[in-house]
Amino acid sequence: MPHARSWTAPPTRREITLLLFSLTIFVLSYNLEVSLGIVGVHPQKLTASYLSSLGLGSKDPGFDADGRRPKEWRDELENIIAGDWEWREGEVSGVARGSSSSSGSGRTGMTYNFGGLKRASRSSQLEDRGVSLDVGVTVKDQFVKWGKDVPETSVVAHAPGYTVLDNVIAVNGTLFVVANDWTQVPKLGDIASSSLDPTRPPRVQDWHILTTNDAAEMFGPYAAKIHGTSWLALGKAEAQDPYTLLSLFRTHASLSSSAPSASFTSTSGLHIIAPSSGSSPAPSSSTPAPLRLIYPFIPTFSSPSILPGPGEDPKAHPPPRERAYTGTHPLLSKAVFPTLGAWYEEDWKDLADMHVPFLFERVVIADRGAAERGRTHWMSEADAARVDELKKRAPPTAATAPVWAAPFVGLNAPEGWWTPARAALLRYLHIVNGVAGTGAGESSRSLWGLSKKQVPHKPVVAYVSMQDAPVGAGARLADADHEKLVHGLQALVKDGVLGEVHLLKGNGSVPAPEWEARMSAIARSTILMGPYGFQLADGVFMRSPLEASASPSEKAQRQESAAKAPPAPLLMEFFPPGTFVRDQQYAMQVLGIDYQAWWNSQVFTGANLPDVVSQASSPGQDPRVPLDVDVVLRTVREEASRRAVS
Repeated sequence: MPHARSWTAPPTRREITLLLFSLTIFVLSYNLEVSLGIVGVHPQKLTASYLSSLGLGSKDPGFDADGRRPKEWRDELENIIAGDWEWREGEVSGVARGSSSSSGSGRTGMTYNFGGLKRASRSSQLEDRGVSLDVGVTVKDQFVKWGKDVPETSVVAHAPGYTVLDNVIAVNGTLFVVANDWTQVPKLGDIASSSLDPTRPPRVQDWHILTTNDAAEMFGPYAAKIHGTSWLALGKAEAQDPYTLLSLFRTHASLSSSAPSASFTSTSGLHIIAPSSGSSPAPSSSTPAPLRLIYPFIPTFSSPSILPGPGEDPKAHPPPRERAYTGTHPLLSKAVFPTLGAWYEEDWKDLADMHVPFLFERVVIADRGAAERGRTHWMSEADAARVDELKKRAPPTAATAPVWAAPFVGLNAPEGWWTPARAALLRYLHIVNGVAGTGAGESSRSLWGLSKKQVPHKPVVAYVSMQDAPVGAGARLADADHEKLVHGLQALVKDGVLGEVHLLKGNGSVPAPEWEARMSAIARSTILMGPYGFQLADGVFMRSPLEASASPSEKAQRQESAAKAPPAPLLMEFFPPGTFVRDQQYAMQVLGIDYQAWWNSQVFTGANLPDVVSQASSPGQDPRVPLDVDVVLRTVREEASRRAVS
């Protein structure tokens, strides 16, 4: 029988061997990845492919140098989120815009990709779609290192108050024009105005002109670049109206004209006239769309932000705020210019507070103060001599034209310059046929395949009423005249003279469904009528006879069918006797739409328009417009029979 041992007895050789073996196994297993790395085995590969499946070595290996998890640790979800792409040292990983790479080969991967791949929208082929690696704007392109070679500002088009400039620098809220030859740029007072007083030229804090050497010393060697075309609507909210967008788009459309649009008086007083159109390049058919509309002096909201009071729930949703007035309904720019983003005073202040230079690739500037001061220079003497061309654009005189008409008088544009804007609105409203009138789409053949006489499309009338508008919104008819006019138009529908009659409210801030119905009625209208004011400004979206022709054959075909084309739509604007403003009339004239101004029963058209006379309304009251409704209804009946589309 073996000798009994106490627990304090020294260990035997067998016990020491078992203990050393167990410690060795423990150390090797606990530090297996380090141990295998010593002998040359890749620990991540062994951990993911074998040991992790056995429940051993569950340590997270972290991320690779490219920011992704190791291949052995990736799953399908991570491939969906991060993508399957190849990355090499010294390169930026990215997927080119508008392309897909299911195999992950080449320089493809994650980027700022604002476009669809397989399910791209109809705008997926637009040039300016965001940030990418190979196409358009790259991450690197957003950073500019110019050293001492600061880009000079170039004048693309100019009329007083409406200018297109390339390479404009914004620093601390001030806009800088960089030019070594100051005679090649307009006077700053013809470009913009003081932010404090729009009747005066800009202050040094608003606009400044520098040489390249001064700019390099002031700004340093670096800048951030804002790509694409930016619209800059200078002036506060009270200086805006519905024609701000119209004039900006006209200025932008001058980029597609073959004729020169740069004629100005330089800072030295020298009058610069562009070369003759004989050596001008052909009009561009791919003028980039604007990417942003900037209101530097208009806040996003006109109403203040109301904070929760004492005892109120701080998490409760605050009351909705009223958006600042910019002249148009918020949906209009989204429907007509879908690529256009809006920047407001807060966004402009963000740029200023960064205290770094921002290089704007191209800016289209609208400043009515500068346009008013330079009214006598809207048109050069060379332009005034081209009477035939001017008749297609606008009257040669600028004395009585609205201040926003400067680009119509001083800049050239293709004949169908407004066609893309109206076409975009029709697509948004799902209006397939832009021709006004009812009965569209009716078959011209009988059941037996024989042709039959096509049913004429009856005219559509839209009456914009201000009767329900709040006090101070604008002129309106007397209540009795309003009721009589509505009943009379409805009677013309019953008699078969008119196809439709739409009673519309003033533009205002109507909800989206009502705005869409309003714009649909106006776009399809044969006759638009109402008391004078900006509530009729949407009449520019009626059908214009000045349509673009894509090719000479289409132009010839249009000339052949000119006799069969329906007459242009008609705008009937009602004024108090002795009052006349030209905003709506001028807009209709440049678009080729017929126009009538009414003083009670007296009608003015064409060359016999009255002189411009504004009537100041009393505070708290709106002008009441007297109207001979019987004469108006008789005129509508006559115009309807003449404008019926067969």
